[in-house]
Amino acid sequence: MPKLWHPPTGRISSKTRSFSEVVRDLRYTVFSIHRYRPEPPGQNQTFRNWSLGSGFFLAPTIFLTCNHVINAARLPHQQGDRYQFVQSLSQGTVKASALFELEIGQQIHAYPEWDAAIIDMPGEPQPYAAISYADAEVGAEIGVAGYPLSQVVPGPAGAPQYPGIIYRVAKGVITSAMSQRLNPMPDPQTNELNTVEVNFMFVPGNSGGPVFDAETGRVLAFVHGFTNREIVQRLADTNQDNINAGAPPKHVQALHAVYSLGVKLDNIKTELDGFGVTV
Repeated sequence: MPKLWHPPTGRISSKTRSFSEVVRDLRYTVFSIHRYRPEPPGQNQTFRNWSLGSGFFLAPTIFLTCNHVINAARLPHQQGDRYQFVQSLSQGTVKASALFELEIGQQIHAYPEWDAAIIDMPGEPQPYAAISYADAEVGAEIGVAGYPLSQVVPGPAGAPQYPGIIYRVAKGVITSAMSQRLNPMPDPQTNELNTVEVNFMFVPGNSGGPVFDAETGRVLAFVHGFTNREIVQRLADTNQDNINAGAPPKHVQALHAVYSLGVKLDNIKTELDGFGVTV
């Protein structure tokens, strides 16, 4: 008889298993992050909200995401902001935390030089991912998980609804492992970071989610974003129907090279050690 599966508690197993079993377990560690800002300030009734990105637990109350997710220069954290962590545990079932008022330097510890943010979360301990500081082998199979394209919209009586909270995963191989500085513009350039690269595009909202070994689920990096470089550009003939509709007879056709990047956890090992995160 197949072994019965139970939702994970504590640290997620790092035993070798199928990719579908890995992402089923990791689902319980990964959340979509949403910000609620009082508008007007100083009251507790109406809020403006944003979906910021993804993140995951790597200890019972220690949560990791990108600095550019929680404190981006274009949309920085402000005092009084509240946050909600939301996840989809099955089709049509969404679990949302209470609103937490978090502050930089207290619960949120921002490291823009690594594009990392560690959040010491209030509330109940959560299932959390096993991690690895091992070298990233080129050609190794990895997965990513997160909540791209998330949305929060007002429902009946103003209660939030979550039509875009969809857990999404992808699988590929590490195409390169390199040391480089990253430019999460308009945020400042990072330190020299150990990074992994894959040749499929991380979607906005994936930032901060885990990059993990496809067989064991051990997290080795977190999603930073992608690079998109134009490598060829030429003029091409426009379809006659479009010309008849007013388009020019020639148009620019471009070919881009797209690579997605993850920041290895070994860059922030000292910081994670300080929060009691262990391998």
